[in-house]
Amino acid sequence: MREQVRLAMALWFVLAIVVFNVTFDWNVRAANHAFVRSQIVRHQQGLPTLTINDGFRPMVRDAARHAAMWLAAIAAAGTAATVLANRGQVAQRHSGPFQRNGPQVR
Repeated sequence: MREQVRLAMALWFVLAIVVFNVTFDWNVRAANHAFVRSQIVRHQQGLPTLTINDGFRPMVRDAARHAAMWLAAIAAAGTAATVLANRGQVAQRHSGPFQRNGPQVR
């Protein structure tokens, strides 16, 4: 039983990491497009362009925060679901026709 719980937890964490990576990559891609667009507009307006540190880094930081929230939410939900499922299975194994006070009489 313990191996099944470990496998379930590992699969939940793998899912959380995959979702983190996909979400982070998608948001960085969107941030890249927004940064390039803003640089083009600033250049067309005759304004100085921003450095990557000033313009792009905050967007990447926000993308990492957003992806980390998904990672934490999925990992927490997976942990809770695994613990609850394991408790339910343990309770089913321990309940049966015989209780602590002897057999049930009907």
